[in-house]
Amino acid sequence: MAVLLAAGYYILSVAVFILLYNASRRRQRLPPGPKGLPLIGNLFDVPNDYAWLRYKELGQQYGSDIVHMQALGNHILVLNSMKAAVEILDKRADISSDRQSTMMLDELSGLGRAWTQLGHNDSWRIHRRLFHQHFRPSAISQYHTKQTKAIRRMLSFLRESPAQYMDHIRFMAGSMILDVVYTLDVQPGDYRIKLAEMVAHVSTEVFTAGVWMVDMIPMLRHLPTWFPGAGFKIQAAKWKTTVDRSYDIPYEQFKASMHEGGGEPCLASALLSSAEDVEELERMDKVYSSLTGTAYIAGTDTTVSTLASFVLAMTIFPEAQLAAQAEIDRVLGGTRLPDINDKANLPQVTAILYETLRWNPVLPLALPHRTTADTSYDGYYIPAGTVVLGNSWAILQDETLFPEPQLFKPERYLNGDGSLNSSAHYPIETFGFGRRICPGRYFAQDAVWLAIAHILAVFKIERARDGDGKEIVPTPEFTARIVSMPKPFECKFKVRSPQAESLIESAALGG
Repeated sequence: MAVLLAAGYYILSVAVFILLYNASRRRQRLPPGPKGLPLIGNLFDVPNDYAWLRYKELGQQYGSDIVHMQALGNHILVLNSMKAAVEILDKRADISSDRQSTMMLDELSGLGRAWTQLGHNDSWRIHRRLFHQHFRPSAISQYHTKQTKAIRRMLSFLRESPAQYMDHIRFMAGSMILDVVYTLDVQPGDYRIKLAEMVAHVSTEVFTAGVWMVDMIPMLRHLPTWFPGAGFKIQAAKWKTTVDRSYDIPYEQFKASMHEGGGEPCLASALLSSAEDVEELERMDKVYSSLTGTAYIAGTDTTVSTLASFVLAMTIFPEAQLAAQAEIDRVLGGTRLPDINDKANLPQVTAILYETLRWNPVLPLALPHRTTADTSYDGYYIPAGTVVLGNSWAILQDETLFPEPQLFKPERYLNGDGSLNSSAHYPIETFGFGRRICPGRYFAQDAVWLAIAHILAVFKIERARDGDGKEIVPTPEFTARIVSMPKPFECKFKVRSPQAESLIESAALGG
């Protein structure tokens, strides 16, 4: 009863605060957006599914590249243009790089263990600095061997069971990151890969469920689980168990093996070895656990999403595939598989990578930023504490930047002679904005480039056929979740030639 009375008092206090707060802001010129209801504001206007589409529509409706909403006193600002994103999230990164802390995300579900969810503070800077040391452009070359090993292993799986190509892509990405982070050589079905997939599902559920009432009324976390409406606590407890296991199990296993003198160099060994003494190791243990766990859990999303979109694009737009394969054959001669050193000589492959990132961005809506000071944009007032969402999808579908944006056209990034066009707009927005941009993007880009080059070198991706033998052209449909994936579609992987068959065999044997 005490909890309920306290919650009632809290709700009344919040309502009074919102009324007074809104009254104090009436003279401020907020950005355009839908009119909200008393007290709750735009709570029911915040979309759960395909939010990036709805936000772009709102921007067009109000004739503005930024859209403002309010939900229970919280300001939400959506940026639908590159101009707005650069101005607010890049140029003003010192006041727009905080994270919105919520009860469900940061505490109840356990997802707050990810260092990328830390506020814009000294702890975040320590994590970011350490992570950058191991994933900056000049450090990525140390991972190319492990990336190539995982990708070449995938080729034989694609040949043996091409209909399960998504399973093979997921395993490749998961095994690659486990090798890089913990030096683990795993087999399909390994429970540690399944753990990472389960955490990805938890993230999807937490982020796409809309507004959690416990985030609005934190006292609700004290409700007993049997109380009506408190079912979120039972679900959150299950999620937290999964998240904790994904962080703790591989990390503790690696520490045990390291103490026994085993293990090859990897991210975990580099971090643990950097401690000068036992005291520093104990003090930094949670930092190292967060760094390795976040890399392990988040490290597969970009690779899996981008490669799935690549396969879909090759199925719908075969002309892009043929152009890249002609280039690969000319450079490699069909006598070997590609490696990262071929990148400068395979601009068609790079252009396909760039266009895939643009055509279906991994995160159509960037993870939320939060402002820590009042600011303005185009004469509009943006209060401190505003949650800012960069609409990556809207920017990468901007017809002024990318004519016919719905089409897959790698030539956007090429000159007339087939070389890369250095002045073309690289789709960096798919990785986020400002200081919160994906810190593992260089690793992800090289992994996906290698995978695309290998697949195109030995396979032809073809359309499936119906019962009458007619080609089935997939519809480019994508999920509504936080990480965008193509909806299931049919295609065929066909080995291109006897020489390609030999290359796959050689790769399977480690050649």
